[in-house]
Amino acid sequence: MKILIYISNLGAGGAEKVVSLMANYWAEKNEVILLTSSELADDFFVISSKVRRISTGFKPSKKKLLQKVIEHYKDLKGLRDTVKVIKPDVIISHMDIANVRMLLATINLKIPVIVEDHNNPYLKGMTQPWKLLKPLSYLFADRVILLLPELAVYYPKYLYRHNFFSYIPNPLNIPKNIIDSKDVILPKPTFIAVGSLTYQKGLNYLLEAFAICHTEIPEWNLVLIGDGPLMEELVALSQKLNIENNCLFLGRVSNPYTIMSQADIYVMSSRYEGFPVALCEAMGLGLPCISFNCPTGPSNIIEDNSNGLLIEYLDVDKLAQSMYTLASDKKKQESLSKKAIKINNLLKIDTIMQKWDDVINEILE
Repeated sequence: MKILIYISNLGAGGAEKVVSLMANYWAEKNEVILLTSSELADDFFVISSKVRRISTGFKPSKKKLLQKVIEHYKDLKGLRDTVKVIKPDVIISHMDIANVRMLLATINLKIPVIVEDHNNPYLKGMTQPWKLLKPLSYLFADRVILLLPELAVYYPKYLYRHNFFSYIPNPLNIPKNIIDSKDVILPKPTFIAVGSLTYQKGLNYLLEAFAICHTEIPEWNLVLIGDGPLMEELVALSQKLNIENNCLFLGRVSNPYTIMSQADIYVMSSRYEGFPVALCEAMGLGLPCISFNCPTGPSNIIEDNSNGLLIEYLDVDKLAQSMYTLASDKKKQESLSKKAIKINNLLKIDTIMQKWDDVINEILE
């Protein structure tokens, strides 16, 4: 089978990580083409040599409206021409804007298009004209994959036709043998968080919570893995809170597992999520985890006080209290860790990819 996978870029994000896993997995038994708008040189994740990797090279400009419209039209035509040359059996598109682009570009090509949204569409939001085009263009999709059934409520009622939605969580594929990091040795003991330094991840709440509990456990440190537009703002906040000497910003790292596995407790303070990849990875590494119970995602992964801790949404004081309490309780850390690591079996890549194969086969038949 010839599978075309499309996403805007292959940067250091959760959805991009999932795309790399899917492409590499399918390429063992299928012909897989991975298409992005971004250049190949911008890729963060390693793609198997068995995957054909191509790019449209499209970079939206900041020109006047008419010029931008013309540019986007030309890119959609180029995207359509690329699909016609490849002639895939099925197209898998990821992320809302990329999905809109692919659906518009493939109208009447009679090639099945499956799109996956990776986030909470209500809280994430979209800019115009994509916000207007999304519910219209999704009518052309053969299937919409959502990470959780709870996310379907955020979509227009007219999209609820028979079998239109399928629900498939993200896969996990943590290496059995993780090489010790020689480049980064974490201070101990350590809280850790992984994610882009953006509004979504709510890292200002995490810094504030750490500052509160740090007065009781001054020997603990906080490490943040990730990069993004709020780097300077968050560094400045750590200085304002007087925790800069115990707060380490590592930026992007090529193999986060080697660093995450050194940490003691994982903390997620997101304002919204779909099905958070980094949280699942932390649990898969056996880290005791604490997370805000944001509207979708964490409560589908964490059973409170069993394999992790769920904290009232955006409550900084309760987050700080939980960080302090868990940091002071080794037995509780060990208990959460033993149950958290079982997520590897629930989200095993073979199991999750079989669900994808079932959807594709159903549509092709």
